[in-house]
Amino acid sequence: MTYFDIDAVNFSTLKFMRESPLAYRYRLSVPYPDTPALALGRVTHTLVFEPDLFERDYAVWEGGARRGKEWDAFKEAHCDQTIFKPDELDAAVEMAETVRRCPLVQPYLDGGLFEKAIEWTDSATGLRCKGRPDWLLPDERILLDLKTARSIEGRRFGAAAAAYGYHLQLAMYKAGVTAALGWEPARVIIVAVEKDAPHDCGVFELDQDALYAGAEEVAELLWAVKHFRATNQWPGRYTEEQALQLPQWMFMEDDEDPESFGLSVAA
Repeated sequence: MTYFDIDAVNFSTLKFMRESPLAYRYRLSVPYPDTPALALGRVTHTLVFEPDLFERDYAVWEGGARRGKEWDAFKEAHCDQTIFKPDELDAAVEMAETVRRCPLVQPYLDGGLFEKAIEWTDSATGLRCKGRPDWLLPDERILLDLKTARSIEGRRFGAAAAAYGYHLQLAMYKAGVTAALGWEPARVIIVAVEKDAPHDCGVFELDQDALYAGAEEVAELLWAVKHFRATNQWPGRYTEEQALQLPQWMFMEDDEDPESFGLSVAA
């Protein structure tokens, strides 16, 4: 049985409950489609943590356009791998090299477990859960996750982390590692690397407040899964009529500064 065959709640699907039960239920039956951006993220993770696995999981097509008999034969021969053209790998190689050279990251690169599959039962709801943390360092009790980002500037990356629920994901993994492996991570870390050159890299540690907030919301989402499974009702975002929320700048007085609403004024 592969990881994907395990019937359990994982964060990749659970996060859609933040939108609505309808969105969550949809993603159970229609997995999020693979995209070049997702594939690029996967290969970057491999090149950072386990570069020796590259040839097992990926193949490089050097034959030009993806068409014709040669392409069809190559695709069939590598049907269990993600196929890239050489130029498509450039960004991943550059990001991985930047991360591996970063003095802040290097202390965490040796002796870890890459994408170790874990399973556990959530004690509050009784739901089976699963996860594959990017990188575990059992001896140091460190849980580490790698993210690509538009910017690693503190406030901008923090806003992105909140929007994408990184603190939820890592709080869920922290609970899973504790339950499944018998040791509680003492430190939870995100390594973030910018997608655009020169691929600046930073290390961010989640404090107890961030992890507590993440764990609280994960608990709410798991209870929602349990509830809507029991009722077999999967409502959308709204269950009653809503007032239309127009932007505040529409109600701006003539003497108010447009820039106070985030509007730029041409010189």
